[in-house]
Amino acid sequence: MPSPFFARIKGDVLAIVASVPAGRVVTYAAIGAHLDVMPRHVAYILAQLPGIEKATLPWHRAVAADGRLGVPKAGADGESQRALLATEGAAFDPDGRISDFVARQVEVAALPHGVPRQTRPADAPVTPSRQARRPAR
Repeated sequence: MPSPFFARIKGDVLAIVASVPAGRVVTYAAIGAHLDVMPRHVAYILAQLPGIEKATLPWHRAVAADGRLGVPKAGADGESQRALLATEGAAFDPDGRISDFVARQVEVAALPHGVPRQTRPADAPVTPSRQARRPAR
């Protein structure tokens, strides 16, 4: 059973991604910074979406911080992330990076998702990598 922290984070990630308009992208890192979680947690949540959520959520509009798509992903209908972005006008360079990434990128705070900027609660679970960066309380 997921923790209440994970459930909240997942809901917030889905709300943010749902608000990204067609033709625009947001990064895992930007979502993570807004929610005070690691970018890999955002990517994990989106990678684990069940079929119905993949079919209704524009998950393909969330990408790595450098504009690359990384591991090939497909939606509920089997269409790849690259193909879904291409239908929205995205083009790719030979390295697989969105060629006009900077122009397509939108800031999380500018989206109409209604999710306030988060700060991890003091009692939230801490991963070892965060433990080293977290100040003593």
